[in-house]
Amino acid sequence: MELLHEGEKVILKDEAKTTFFGKGTLYLTSSRVVFLVMTGGLFSKAPEIKIDKPMSSIRSVSVPGKKTLQIQFEGSVEPTAFTISDPEKWDAAIRSALTVSESR
Repeated sequence: MELLHEGEKVILKDEAKTTFFGKGTLYLTSSRVVFLVMTGGLFSKAPEIKIDKPMSSIRSVSVPGKKTLQIQFEGSVEPTAFTISDPEKWDAAIRSALTVSESR
């Protein structure tokens, strides 16, 4: 499975957890936010993309707790909360990427 689109670069990648999807890997690329989880049984695990949102769909980003990153995507009633080791780093990187994408 090819994660990146042509010309896209990974800015950040970390292990994360959501209440809804469980444990996985959160990616911030130059154009998207992607959350990938491994699904299946013990011997047949396969990667599955659970969240794939363009940067333009991010309405807000916040760090409400010590290990929590919240991203409000356009069209979502509730923000998506990720439990992650360094949410401040993610918050800063997303804000920076949003600034870059808005200036294009």
